[in-house]
Amino acid sequence: MKKIYVIILGIVITICIVIILIISPNKQTNTKITNKTTSTEIIYEEKNIDWEDLETYDLNITDSTTITKEGIYNITGSISNGMITINTNGYVKLILNNITITNSNGPAIYIENSKTTIIELQNENTITSNGSNELDASVYSKDDLIIEGDGKLIINSSQDGIVSKDDLIINNGNIIINSKDDGIRGKDSVVINDGNIKITAEGDGIKSTNDQDAEKGYILINNGNIEINSKLDAIQAETKLVINDGNINIKTTGTDNQESEKGLKTDTLIEINGGTFNINSTDDSIHTNGFITINKGNFTLTSKDDAIHADGMIEINNGTFEINAHEGIEATYIKINDGNISISASDDGINATNKSKEYETLVEINGGNINITMGAGDTDGVDSNGNIIINGGTISVTGNSTFDYDGTGTINGGTVIVNGETVTSLPNQMMGGPGMGNMQQPGMNDMGQPRNNNMNRGGRNMQ
Repeated sequence: MKKIYVIILGIVITICIVIILIISPNKQTNTKITNKTTSTEIIYEEKNIDWEDLETYDLNITDSTTITKEGIYNITGSISNGMITINTNGYVKLILNNITITNSNGPAIYIENSKTTIIELQNENTITSNGSNELDASVYSKDDLIIEGDGKLIINSSQDGIVSKDDLIINNGNIIINSKDDGIRGKDSVVINDGNIKITAEGDGIKSTNDQDAEKGYILINNGNIEINSKLDAIQAETKLVINDGNINIKTTGTDNQESEKGLKTDTLIEINGGTFNINSTDDSIHTNGFITINKGNFTLTSKDDAIHADGMIEINNGTFEINAHEGIEATYIKINDGNISISASDDGINATNKSKEYETLVEINGGNINITMGAGDTDGVDSNGNIIINGGTISVTGNSTFDYDGTGTINGGTVIVNGETVTSLPNQMMGGPGMGNMQQPGMNDMGQPRNNNMNRGGRNMQ
């Protein structure tokens, strides 16, 4: 009998579980990721080539020349209308020593095939080309290209300046590029370890273009002095842009609103670990569709649009910022942990607007010294289509509308100064501008009615 009771009890429990599963509602929860991290690791390998095993050749150029053997070539002389072509299965090093090359129909240096080509600069070298439909650069390589040396290379191009269809590495050198299109373009990657680079371009300044491989299409800058004056994007990576140090001066001068005229731009993420940045841009100064992390650096950002923009998240861990822009900092989720930030804006100073489903719409301030001065009119010092949380730091906002949030505004710590007076609770002013009054109840408009939390003030469609 005992066994029968046990069997019956098991059957009853099983039936109950099935019934509960059947009658329970099918709930679906959509959880937003509030602190999503994206890997900024770049797989970058040094090119270690044993040049001592290769032959050395002295070559005085007077006409178009083709190199078919691997080795080291000491190049002197000039070509009035032609080019140097490399077509070999081995490694080639070109040592340019006071050379001059002009080509009216194609590149000045064409690397058709090689394992890796190094261009070493000695003294001053000048190349001028009109390019062609396919080989659209003064220096055009179908394989890996490395540029280094203590000398100078001046490039004048009717199309692009330097192009590599694989990896492009600049270790040092003094490079001056004047191009009718892009300045420097590496399909798989561009790595700049040091050097002095000055680019004047009617297209983009420096760019990588591989959008088929998540591990490629990146730009890595470790150091150097980089000056770019471009009509379109100054530095544009298809995937990742990582800057560890350097002095970077950028000006974008385009006037066509249909074009992208940004300072630093990527599709996926930007990480800045140091350096000095002076960016004057007609479009966003720093822009990504994904994630921006700034750990260190000195930034002077002037923009007719946003100074720092991410569709996803911006995290600032340190740095000094002088911002003068239409909008200062804009993303779905903005997290400021430290730094000295000064913002003067004609629209919103800091704006959390819903542009990504992967993040909570939030402004979170955990530390730092933040000073925001707003222009007149419908402008907000700190604006969130979601919540504002202040856990630490000192934030001072001057303007007609200092804080505006559709969710809740919370002060857990730190110091908040509104128009010169320290406050212990965040004011909330719907729609900004004079004459609206500071509303203390989150989620309500000036008529005491529920606010439309889907309102995307300050937002815009990004390229």
